[in-house]
Amino acid sequence: MDVLKKLSAKISEWNFYLEEGDKPTSIVSWLVDAIVLASASLAISYLWFVYKTKTPWLSVIFAIVVTGAISAAHFKLRAKQLERKRQARLNSAAATYRKKELLSLTPEQFKWRLAKALFHSGKFEDIKIGKRFLKATYKGKQALIGFYHAPYSQQVPPFEVYKFLEILKHCGYTTGFYFTSSSFSDTCYAIQQDHDDLELHLLDGDGLLKIMEKSGMFNDRDAVNLYLKSEIDRSRLRRRQARRRLLTPAKARTYILYGLLFLVASFIFQTYFIYYLILSVSFVLLGILVYIAHPKAKSVKARDEVFNE
Repeated sequence: MDVLKKLSAKISEWNFYLEEGDKPTSIVSWLVDAIVLASASLAISYLWFVYKTKTPWLSVIFAIVVTGAISAAHFKLRAKQLERKRQARLNSAAATYRKKELLSLTPEQFKWRLAKALFHSGKFEDIKIGKRFLKATYKGKQALIGFYHAPYSQQVPPFEVYKFLEILKHCGYTTGFYFTSSSFSDTCYAIQQDHDDLELHLLDGDGLLKIMEKSGMFNDRDAVNLYLKSEIDRSRLRRRQARRRLLTPAKARTYILYGLLFLVASFIFQTYFIYYLILSVSFVLLGILVYIAHPKAKSVKARDEVFNE
């Protein structure tokens, strides 16, 4: 039982890594694809070798070798894809957790966290912390550093950027930095471009997190792992409510396409017409069954319409 539980947990973890937005993908679907690919390559290669050699037992050996080579290449490709997706999800989970932690700070805490990040970055010297602004030396120039810390991922109001630019001009600064724990709107960047006489850098929450990460400020591996585990558990619950999504219309179209390819092959290799025809009918029927079994999304659309009213 422990082995089955560990296997189930590992499958749930792999499924989480494969998720892309609202399009859940299962490792089982990869396994089905591998079986279909191996079956198709075995059948095609066997029939081709029989056609060429006229020796059934030798054709079986050649077909197994070819199928093994194709399956091994397919496995290596999938393994590399899974590792890339795993690393991407780990980075995404870490960034999400750290951004939530950043947003939970009070404005005063955020100011000191920002000052610490700038100090550890090594690019700012002689940092002075004021009530509303920070002052520092950046590349030999005096720079004024402003910040806007907003809860709930609220964007920086454009007026705050404009006001900071006016303060830069009034105080005689030519270089300024404006940080936020959230993000900037397009209007903020437009205001920045309209004042090209000043060197103003706008850095959002993601940019600040990158600075903090490069500075080695994060020592939260255990906390990130716990957050990642909670996300995997949520993913497992979502999948329990959507088991039937494993067989999607896209899969149905793929199987029908295989059937059509085998049908074309049956006319090309007329000696083995019946074998290819059987494979063609099998894949087409499989595609139709998958399409019929897939749940319709009428109820979802109905809910969307209610919310849009």
